[in-house]
Amino acid sequence: MPPTDLWGVLLLRSQRTLPYALMRTAAVFALSAGVAAPALVNAPPAHAAAVTSLTLDDGRLLTGAPSTALWVKVSVLASTAAGAEVLAATDDLTWLDTASAPPAWTTTEPIRLPEGVALGDYPVRVEYRLPNGSVQRLLGGTFSYKLHTGVSRLEYDRESTDYDNRHVVLSGTATTYNPATGARTPAREGTKVKVSLRVWTRLDHRQVTATALTGPAGGFAMPIAPDGEIQNGYAHVVEPAADTDPVSGFAVPGLSAETTKYRITAQTDRRRVHQGVPFTVKGKVERLTGDGWKPFAGAPIVTTEQDPRQSSITHIAGLLGSGTAAADGTFSYQAKAYTAAAASTFVRPSGHLADLAFDRSQVFVPQPVAYKNVKIALSSYGEVSASGQLAQGWCENERVSLQYSVDGRTWWNMRTVNTTSNCAFSTAAPGYVSAYYRVHHAESDYYREQASTPVYQSRYPVRFAGPKLSPARPAKNSNLTASGTLQRQVKGVWQPYAGAKLMVLFKPKGDTQWYWVAKGKSGSGGKYSLKGKVHGDGHWAVITEETKGYFHGETKVTYIDAR
Repeated sequence: MPPTDLWGVLLLRSQRTLPYALMRTAAVFALSAGVAAPALVNAPPAHAAAVTSLTLDDGRLLTGAPSTALWVKVSVLASTAAGAEVLAATDDLTWLDTASAPPAWTTTEPIRLPEGVALGDYPVRVEYRLPNGSVQRLLGGTFSYKLHTGVSRLEYDRESTDYDNRHVVLSGTATTYNPATGARTPAREGTKVKVSLRVWTRLDHRQVTATALTGPAGGFAMPIAPDGEIQNGYAHVVEPAADTDPVSGFAVPGLSAETTKYRITAQTDRRRVHQGVPFTVKGKVERLTGDGWKPFAGAPIVTTEQDPRQSSITHIAGLLGSGTAAADGTFSYQAKAYTAAAASTFVRPSGHLADLAFDRSQVFVPQPVAYKNVKIALSSYGEVSASGQLAQGWCENERVSLQYSVDGRTWWNMRTVNTTSNCAFSTAAPGYVSAYYRVHHAESDYYREQASTPVYQSRYPVRFAGPKLSPARPAKNSNLTASGTLQRQVKGVWQPYAGAKLMVLFKPKGDTQWYWVAKGKSGSGGKYSLKGKVHGDGHWAVITEETKGYFHGETKVTYIDAR
């Protein structure tokens, strides 16, 4: 059913396909028979606005008087002033209710104004008689007494587009209707024509526009690269002169787009790359022809870090690099990545491609890594331990090594462990008398190589010289004397170690626990002599107590039978 209000009228104008169907409007009022102007018992004063009039492109006038009116007359006035001159009038109107225009009273013939009347918009007076006998006399919008210019012909220079022939020329003619003469002539040279096209592709739907200026005979031509199927569109005059009204849009015919099927293989020269450092993408692309698969020479190739299905004709999502296929279909170009990605390589999207074929290679870009809470220590028993965390959000199962160096420059692995779910690590290994230690993360797919700050650790080695337990078979509850000399190594030389804290230990026969029975210190020259009570048979030994900067020292364990 046709629209019943002015907004619907304007919508209808944009949908019609007739070349000269544009209508002018003044005020917003109903035009249909179902929503007629209010019937007045007494006619209002002259020129009281109550209905709307539209001017058709051929000069006829359309007015919204009620469909029930018994008689309708329209008059074009020189102005809105009281007693203004009537320039033209007619009561030869017919009620029309068609799909191409809103239902309304329409003059049978175009309105012609007297010779010499200037082009412009003139007020319209509408008079009509209702079945109850009342006569209405109202202002009814305006009559557009202007040149009406629009497109009257359009055609393409080819029947379809394809991948190798993407451009098409749309040509046409614009003409002008002059209401003063009733003649239709070529539009003025330089008239601007714009086409708006609706283009469909497998990837998107787009609006494509183009403009052109008319030549001396009203003709125009514009090259278009729709890159897809033109479904429909409209051509219309834009930026008209002050004395010109553009007519409604002329329908643009559709144009099909032939598609090409292709296949592609690609690979990167490296699986792991650094941020912003170029890597190479290479491969081969072929297209399907009537003679089978052939090299797709000149095809524009792109590599992206995102799913290629997120790309469109006009936008490539996450572009890493691009290149062009050679005559044999091969391609090779550099790309850059900044985060780990599944690098997808494919032909740049086009509405002339039948599908989106692509090949994918995983590219890893290790990110910087840092440490926190790192602790490295060398125990008195010669074990070096390291613990801490990688300061990252997610780094489970990353490989971390404890390393040592004699000179702080050349490093060697001691032990390697995996980080836990919270990025923590902990390890230990036999250490050295003096060395540099650090934690080292070798480069992985996710994180860069990184070492902790080196820590220097050292202790003095300690040894017992000539240790002796006497007597050899002590009596129970008697004393056993442990004696000997304690030494420490300084710069590779063994020296007496005086003042060291010592303990005499005893482990009774059949027991697993050691007990101290005497404590003391080494004296001058590192000499010591400590007495401990004999409680029975068992094992005896002398050890050094924990001392900062020194390794642990102990004698060999000796078993003694007590009498």
